[in-house]
Parts: sequence; structure tokens; C-alpha cells
Amino acid sequence: MRSYGLDTSVVLRLLVGAPAGQAQRALEFLKKCSAQGIKVFVSDLVVLETYHAFSYHYQVPVEEAVGCLTDFLSSEMVTGSGHALAVLKEYPWSGPGLADRLIRRDLLEHASIVLTFDKKFSHLSNMKKL
Repeated sequence: MRSYGLDTSVVLRLLVGAPAGQAQRALEFLKKCSAQGIKVFVSDLVVLETYHAFSYHYQVPVEEAVGCLTDFLSSEMVTGSGHALAVLKEYPWSGPGLADRLIRRDLLEHASIVLTFDKKFSHLSNMKKL
């Protein structure tokens, strides 16, 4: 079965709605895939890039960016290929940022402890300050 992955540029068009023509093409593509049962994946790196674009290029507040990405990854039209949805759902709005939390979640699949020099980051479970 064929499947697709979305690049950050496509995700941004879908979520921002601009440029309108590209956003509409992307939405129509997702709807077509959904109707045909074709999986469309979004990677953690794409989620992180989109989050940073929201923050730095569009000045979207953190809470709104996290909520928008959570809703997007929770939709039936896309599937996260990593840990982003779980990390976004538990994001507490303070402490280590989204990138750190994604790094931690990914490494804990392979290691029991993650080492860091970052004091805030070291306070999360299974983290240790070196």
C-alpha cells in the first residue's frame, strides 16, 4: 500500500492557510488520502520545525502552537511517525522545551538514563545531570 510523508512546508500551509492555493491543494490531498485509506505520516522533526516556525516566524503563543499541533496530529488524516503527539499532550508550558522533551522520549527507547548538562532538563524522570 502506498503512503506519504509530509514536509514542514506542507504542514505549515495546512495549519496557517497561506498561501491559499497551496493550502487548499494540501487539504484536498489529505482528504483524498483519507477517503482512500492511504496513510499520511508526519515526523517528529517536521513537528518541531513547524513549532519553531509558529513561534519565530508567525509569533504564535506556545499554548496555541502546542494546541494546534496536538489537534493536527490527533486528526484522522495524519499519523505521527514518532513521539510528538505524546510529548505535545503532556507538555506542561514550563521547564524543558519541546525539542528537549522529544530528544528525551526518543533516547529513552534505547537507554534507561539520558545525560545532560542542562539543569532544568535533568529534573525530568530518567534524566541525569552529568
